[in-house]
Amino acid sequence: MEQPPQTDEELVRAFQRGDRQVFGQLIERHQDRLYRLALAWLGNSDFAEDAVQEAFLREFNSLPRFRFGATPFSWLYRTLRNICCEINRRQSKLKAFENAELAVWKDRTGHLATGEQSLERIRALIVQLPTRQQEVVLLRLFEECSEEETANAMGCRRGTVKALLYKARQQLQLGLQEERVS
Repeated sequence: MEQPPQTDEELVRAFQRGDRQVFGQLIERHQDRLYRLALAWLGNSDFAEDAVQEAFLREFNSLPRFRFGATPFSWLYRTLRNICCEINRRQSKLKAFENAELAVWKDRTGHLATGEQSLERIRALIVQLPTRQQEVVLLRLFEECSEEETANAMGCRRGTVKALLYKARQQLQLGLQEERVS
């Protein structure tokens, strides 16, 4: 009988007990999601691939010391975010999403916009949001993370996620309305 898929926590515990093979499952489970996040922050597919590879390398090296104060994905997300910030600083590209390749995005914003306008206009408006609001939009709307996952990944409370998302949606809707009037 086939065993059910292991949780991230179970995989980390197995890794800590010496089973290095399970690390491949963690990579397989999260690499696409992390790539999309890195691509959105860095706007360059080569940089995004490098950032994801570096995040997994750092995780592999520090996983034996992981203490489960956060979920493994939250921890990995924060590592990736730090790496992307380092890359952006080095490249003097402080605007998140500026040159993101839209092909990887799916229009999951629903009521914010429709049709051809949605991705281009929303992307342009997202760039103008404060960094924390950009992160919430990326995680909640594009990656469809739950409020709890988003809060864990950002190191804040669920209420903060709700407030940031509310403000971001207001700004995005206001920006779309202003464009329609223009």
